[in-house]
Amino acid sequence: MKSMPKITLTTLRQMAAERRPIAMLTCYDYPMAKILAACGVCILLVGDSAATTVLGESSTLPATLDFMTILTRAVRRGAPDVFVLGDMPFGSYPDVPTAVANARQMLCLGGADAVKLECDRRHEPIVAALAAAGVAVCAHLGLRPQRAALDGGYRYQGRTEVEVERIVQDASRMAQAGAELILLEAVPDAVSRRVVAAVPCPVLGCGAGPSCHGHVVVLHDLLGFSERTPRFADPLADVPAVIARAARDYVAAVENRQYPAPRHQYGAAAGA
Repeated sequence: MKSMPKITLTTLRQMAAERRPIAMLTCYDYPMAKILAACGVCILLVGDSAATTVLGESSTLPATLDFMTILTRAVRRGAPDVFVLGDMPFGSYPDVPTAVANARQMLCLGGADAVKLECDRRHEPIVAALAAAGVAVCAHLGLRPQRAALDGGYRYQGRTEVEVERIVQDASRMAQAGAELILLEAVPDAVSRRVVAAVPCPVLGCGAGPSCHGHVVVLHDLLGFSERTPRFADPLADVPAVIARAARDYVAAVENRQYPAPRHQYGAAAGA
């Protein structure tokens, strides 16, 4: 499959302006990035969801900056022409100096094109400082998994007019501070529609309705790995069944002494 031209912020802005939908998926490793890069995916999000999908943790909090940097670097190598968005993990942006230093690591060592922060109006100085330092920021609003314990669990946001106003105002303030992208998670489409009207940058949705310029789901939900999937993610394949079938076939071949066969063996040296 032929790869697309390199995708940049300019590409994403143009797609948003022309209302061409932006397809985005999470990705955590080189081989998967290589596959997705050839399939028309515009943005690969190296999400801290790797803590749950890859490591088996119960939340995203155990993901560390170094862990996220390594994963981001792997995705960058696999998808050199796709826009790579690196997630800033829990505790990696508590203040301006720390946020700038850690974002620099994600860009310079991880190879990310931009970083994503779960934020609100209190992060306005941090977003402004990152923008001033030349870091492209995606402001993550709505449901914020890193704050689930404080927000009453994994609940969709924008339930009341007060919540709606807060999300719209926070999105506007983040854009004014320099955020180049807005990501809305688990909000009604009516909220997304208002945010799109309020900000000049592309708005990406994760369970946020059709009004967003682009949409993202967790790859493992799409491929059938997750025991429970959110209502906005339809499993489109049963990859675990394919892996299980291959593994069972291998185990059977070993147990039946069909593996290793002569074709799997190296020849011995003469006289050995």
